[in-house]
Amino acid sequence: MSLTYMDWIEKYNLNFQLHIKEKKNSDIFDQLNSDNVTGNISKYNDTIVDVLSVSKVNEKYYYKVSYKNKLIGWFSPNSHSVKYFRTKKQEVKLLQDEAIDNELNEVLKIDTDELRENWIKIFISDFYAIFNEKIYCGILLKDKLLGFVELSKVSFFVGYRTEFNFTGKSVNLYKDSKLEKTTVESFDHNDEPYMSLGGFEGFDGIRVIIDGQRYWVDQKSTDINIDYARIENLNDIVIDTLMHQLNDKIEKQNEFYSAHINKLKERNHELVQREKNIKQKLKKFKEIL
Repeated sequence: MSLTYMDWIEKYNLNFQLHIKEKKNSDIFDQLNSDNVTGNISKYNDTIVDVLSVSKVNEKYYYKVSYKNKLIGWFSPNSHSVKYFRTKKQEVKLLQDEAIDNELNEVLKIDTDELRENWIKIFISDFYAIFNEKIYCGILLKDKLLGFVELSKVSFFVGYRTEFNFTGKSVNLYKDSKLEKTTVESFDHNDEPYMSLGGFEGFDGIRVIIDGQRYWVDQKSTDINIDYARIENLNDIVIDTLMHQLNDKIEKQNEFYSAHINKLKERNHELVQREKNIKQKLKKFKEIL
């Protein structure tokens, strides 16, 4: 029997957040498998809590949650609550403006006017949302959440920094990834190699560096051949989030140990300097005697 994405979350103790949207009362227990009820989750409706642990009991998943670093307890949420999974920052584009009209934006009562006005732009996404078993991307512009769009209706920027060559005699350089705004016509590349930075899934545009400037070029006019590996299902979400959390943990550990090593180096330098000062004082003292 294959594991569900919730089984993977339980197995690897994945941390995520839960936007509580309970339509029925659910008891909060002080411990897993306990009959001691400490409250009702309806008190936290419309609140985003941290999920510390997940455990499956009698085919039901129970979440150990906290709010503002204070432990709430264990409860079993329904399908109306929204799960948020933090991941790495990625550039994204919407495939169509119709994608803005969706169930999650309606449930969260998000004003999507600004997203609709700017839908053609390049956005940032750094977390996923799961609601009614559908995957959504949080869409941000200048760190402001403008709304959510289903995963299948966005294109992620895939970075691949590598040298490439143009295959045509002359090519156009563009300002945008959709290759609609020409910046330089009939660019003479002289068969020289250039550097690519990546491109958006489903678009022919490739971001490149030419003479220190960034442009977009048509992938079909280059020798670039890249396969896009994208998030497609709930299990992929768990794996992507797990890798992000592991990398983040490693970075924090590196920062911690680097800071301690630097302190030890400073302390060692102080001890060496102190030893030199003591030797100089002893030398002067001997000269006096």
